Amino acid sequence: MKTTKIFSIAILAISLSACSPMKSSPKEEKHQLELTLHELQTNLDDLRHDINCFHTEMQIVDGKVKHQEDATQNLKQQHLEKLQLKIENLTKLFSEMENKISLFETKSHSLNSNFSTLSNHANETTLALTQHKDKINELEKIILKQNSRLEDIAKVKTTLEDIVKTIKSNSSNYVIYKVRAKDSLEKIAKINNVTVDSIKHLNDLDNDLIVVGQKLKIPK
Repeated sequence: MKTTKIFSIAILAISLSACSPMKSSPKEEKHQLELTLHELQTNLDDLRHDINCFHTEMQIVDGKVKHQEDATQNLKQQHLEKLQLKIENLTKLFSEMENKISLFETKSHSLNSNFSTLSNHANETTLALTQHKDKINELEKIILKQNSRLEDIAKVKTTLEDIVKTIKSNSSNYVIYKVRAKDSLEKIAKINNVTVDSIKHLNDLDNDLIVVGQKLKIPK
């Protein structure tokens, strides 16, 4: 539309220059000139109005562009701030992870050292226990031998006690008689008021044969 008005003004200017050489009355020329000037003035006013409108529109557009640029800049700034915050958080987390890893490595080294110490103590303890076990086994063997000897001694003691008891029992149940000349079991039995069989049994005799000087056990 602006181009059309500019083109119209140019045509009017050409018309003025073209009409001036024509022969006409001064009144007509003046009237024609006034009409042309009026139209030219009108077109100029319209052109000024259009230019002002164009400037206004451009200002509005510039404002919108500026607003868009500001909004874009704000979005960029917000996005950058968010990214910066994320980077700071990640850096903080990374630092915390490094500290935790370092602490874990320290604890792991300490645990390995403690484990090595405990392992050495365990080996020493195992060796000591093995030595004590060997000594205990030796002591058990010695004790078993002593127990066996004690059992043998106890058996011997029991046997001796039985013998002593038997001797005491036998000695308290009989008297010793020394066979004389012309003695016989029957005669000895009558003298001591016992039976021949009891004398034979006590002395393990199979028959009635006895000799002078033989010692016989006579039941009481």
